[in-house]
Amino acid sequence: MKSEKFELSKESRIILNSLKPVVKGIATVFGKNCEVVLHSLEDISHSIIKVENGYITGRKEGAPLTDLGLNILEKADSLNNDVIGNYYTKIDNGRLLRSVTIVIRNARNKPIGFLCINIDISVPLADFLNEFSPAGKHISSNVEEFFPLTAKDLVEKSLRSAISKVNSQRKISPSERNKKIVGDLYKKGIFEIKGAINMVADEMGISRYTVYNYIREMKVKKSRKV
Repeated sequence: MKSEKFELSKESRIILNSLKPVVKGIATVFGKNCEVVLHSLEDISHSIIKVENGYITGRKEGAPLTDLGLNILEKADSLNNDVIGNYYTKIDNGRLLRSVTIVIRNARNKPIGFLCINIDISVPLADFLNEFSPAGKHISSNVEEFFPLTAKDLVEKSLRSAISKVNSQRKISPSERNKKIVGDLYKKGIFEIKGAINMVADEMGISRYTVYNYIREMKVKKSRKV
């Protein structure tokens, strides 16, 4: 039988606190019909440390662990899979939930919390789908995202974007143009990718030593600003 309360280490608290933005992020993607709950097992009487859309089950921060949570905790040391679900629950207010519970462990593989996602599937289908429709919502028109399959894809796409950006500037010498392109890639962290310097040098038709020199100059400027 697990004790009702035990003290988490500083490391374990950091792990749990780092997941609080994840709770909000999941709820933001799935909308108002998705409750997301983060539990700390430090005190099961007040285990909820972060909740989004808690009106679905009526819970708030400071609420206790559920009976199912207690059952999972009891078996946590012997679980073969830390993702429990999907499972369905009908709660007191009549809502039918499709849920998943994820066991969160620390570096010593000890359970320290649960991340629970509960989707209310009792709402009308039109209301549910409306959460995913852009109609009537503010959609930023300038958000673009490229989904590379390899690091090489990312380097090539970033290089094309940098070239396009620099080429839009008038009255710029070839050497200054190359320096600005490399500078744009440096600021984005592209040269942290293994082999990026050689790829960029080959595509731009310059030597990798030239790229190294540009990067060195930017590092010197950056250190002076600090």
